[in-house]
Amino acid sequence: MQGNLKARSIRNFMAASAVFLAMGGAAFAQTTAPAAPGPGPQAGMRHHMEHGGGMWFKSIDTDGDGTISKAEADALFNKIDTNHDGKLDMSELAAYHKAMMEQRRAEMRAELDARFKAADKNGDGALTKAEVQAGMPHLAKHFDQLDTNHDGKLTLDEIHAGMQRMHEQRMQRMPRGSQSNPAAPSSSGG
Repeated sequence: MQGNLKARSIRNFMAASAVFLAMGGAAFAQTTAPAAPGPGPQAGMRHHMEHGGGMWFKSIDTDGDGTISKAEADALFNKIDTNHDGKLDMSELAAYHKAMMEQRRAEMRAELDARFKAADKNGDGALTKAEVQAGMPHLAKHFDQLDTNHDGKLTLDEIHAGMQRMHEQRMQRMPRGSQSNPAAPSSSGG
């Protein structure tokens, strides 16, 4: 499921980038009414914005007013256009996407580290099963799987290693074409 979400996110990013290029950023400068509920492309966009795509929007909406001005769109374009030729090519989009993914991973790691520290009530650098259940309950069902040395405690290193293993397993389950080049168009066509 996570692999499908990643592939769908990449396709959505590429589609949004294509729209951005085609519109020259001007379409983002206009304020639009919220999409009406129901089927159709607006409902799909609303669903995407409510379930993770909002981070992309918020990263562009630097003044936080709920709209993207032409100046904000132009600033994003200029950030991605690393060779400053006034055009975005696939390598620039891929590099931008990679940088954003790395930044998000670092943010997620910092969030996990902070939550781990808060859950570690006795401050010994490891979480007992009780500490995990109280402070990080979503990890409790994976406790035995993550506790690789079987000492009845989870260290931050064990959690990070376990998450890396789960990520690698998800990547192995993904269709081959969707993980090789994030800038390559999807073979599914959408």
